[in-house]
Amino acid sequence: MYNPLELRVLTSFLVLADELNFTRAARRLNMTQPPLSLQIKQLEAQIGAQLFERNKRSVRLTPAGQVLRAEAEKLFDIEHRARQMVAQADRGEDVGHLGIGLTAISAIELVPHILRRFSARVPGVLYSLREISSEAMLQALLRNELDVAILRPPVTDPRLQARRLLSDPYVLAVPVDHPLATKPKVYARDLDGQSLATLERRYGQYAHDLTMTWLAEHNVVPSRMHDAARHHAMMSMVSAGIAVSLVPASAAAQPTHGVVYRRLADRDVPALELWVAFHKEIGNPMTLPFVAQAVESAAAYKVSEQYFRPPNQ
Repeated sequence: MYNPLELRVLTSFLVLADELNFTRAARRLNMTQPPLSLQIKQLEAQIGAQLFERNKRSVRLTPAGQVLRAEAEKLFDIEHRARQMVAQADRGEDVGHLGIGLTAISAIELVPHILRRFSARVPGVLYSLREISSEAMLQALLRNELDVAILRPPVTDPRLQARRLLSDPYVLAVPVDHPLATKPKVYARDLDGQSLATLERRYGQYAHDLTMTWLAEHNVVPSRMHDAARHHAMMSMVSAGIAVSLVPASAAAQPTHGVVYRRLADRDVPALELWVAFHKEIGNPMTLPFVAQAVESAAAYKVSEQYFRPPNQ
């Protein structure tokens, strides 16, 4: 006979998974340690797998425990969303939900622009936004964990559809006191011998390869190459005066202390494309209207030139 898991017990499991200490976990749960230990033993018996490795010195999750943790967190997200949607329905409001994946840079201006217009047309929608890598978004779409993904190409899986939103040309992010911050025009050749910060290829293969190919075509050899897993980490190095960096123009809409953004004067400046992707087997009626709004909003989006003025101008 099927014996469903109790949310109360899963809550205890998640707290212990966070703390990895029975005493601290019991304190957070306002209970004593023996009942918590009993709950975990009963949960392991119910699932048929050991969830924690325990000894006198430490507690850690087993591979089975790691899987349960990830799935239980999703379950509580669903439970929280269900409560909100039921409350909306009880108030007589239209109920809808969209799970959206997005890149860090699209979250600065473009996605708020899309959400503002979509919410005006379809009020009352509940949103779940996830800022993750483009590869992770593709996998989340295939697992039906996201309805829509705003990401970098390519999208090659035949189960998914994608539409181009925009092309975002590279600009140069430089420390405010760097000579290139005030140079009247900046070219690719000016990067030769500079210390450069880039995205790690495993976290942004498309952007990394586009950057390195363009620099090689202009015979640019950086003096040093720093890498980062995320855009914000890369900007930290620029802000610290350690490096310069090539970033999409829309990134300039988010001011970073000590960083100046400059347009590149070359005629062949590469641009990063941004796409919107979704599963062909659409389960959410909100998906296609949102995709249409994303395409419409992206067509009207333009990065302000005020972001690229040299200092004191």
